[in-house]
Amino acid sequence: ERFLVSIFDTYNQKFLNRSHKGFQQVTDTLVSMFTE
Repeated sequence: ERFLVSIFDTYNQKFLNRSHKGFQQVTDTLVSMFTE
C-alpha cells in the first residue's frame, strides 16, 4: 500500500502541473467509482 502511495506521489509531482485538468478528471472518476 505504501508502495502505491509513493508511486502516486511521484506521479503527482511530475505531471500535476502539466496535465492538471486531465488528472482532475481521472481523480473525479476514481472518487465517484469508490463512493457509489
